[in-house]
Amino acid sequence: MKNSEKKISDPGGIYERESQLVEKINQIQAGDFTSRAELFREFLELGNEYAKLLKQTIKITRIGDSNQRKLFLTHEKIEEQKKELSIAYQKMEVLARTDPLTQLSNRRDFLERFQQEIIRFERNGKPFSVVLSDIDDFKTVNDRCGHDCGDFVLVNTAKILKSMIRKQDSVGRWGGEEFILLLPETPLSGGEIVAEGIRERIAGETFSYKGQQLSITITLGVCLYNGVMDIDACIKRADEALYSGKHQGKNRVFLANSG
Repeated sequence: MKNSEKKISDPGGIYERESQLVEKINQIQAGDFTSRAELFREFLELGNEYAKLLKQTIKITRIGDSNQRKLFLTHEKIEEQKKELSIAYQKMEVLARTDPLTQLSNRRDFLERFQQEIIRFERNGKPFSVVLSDIDDFKTVNDRCGHDCGDFVLVNTAKILKSMIRKQDSVGRWGGEEFILLLPETPLSGGEIVAEGIRERIAGETFSYKGQQLSITITLGVCLYNGVMDIDACIKRADEALYSGKHQGKNRVFLANSG
């Protein structure tokens, strides 16, 4: 055997050396040896070379298996991290769209729902109503019973509102003690019925907070989206109707002029 063969360190080199050994075997089989000692020496060198090649093959195979396991574990870890990031992102999205106190939609989320409803209106022409509501004399609750009690009233009012709407409807906290409802495919008369039901339910509710019994009322303004006004104009008209109701004695439902 010659000593000029380079060290085998990769699968390509092993394949090349295997081919050389096969060629050497063919040469030995076709060779004309003068003695058995010479033939024995050639086979001995061939065996030693093959043993080295086999050892290197096993080593590379083990390295390959180890790398494959590492790659598999790394892939699993990456997939797990992707899932965790996705869950974290979804939680952040929910937080970004949710009022932290009442767990209702916040203003941003509600306006996006409003815009989606306008798109549906443009497609099917079915009107919808918006209801803006405000708890009457809420400042008195805070002043008399404290802000924790005020928060308690807001949270429970939100629960009542959520329990009184359909699955396709939306309710959000507009700000402070104001709540807003979006009622798809609901004419002005339907919006009035929903608002009146809410007004009656709130007026008949007794809120119990740390031994205190509280009763509140709510005033609501209803506006029909007519396809001509934009979001701001529709909400402004509902707000004007709401404060018309406030000026006329509170605890009532007032309809906006949507013309």
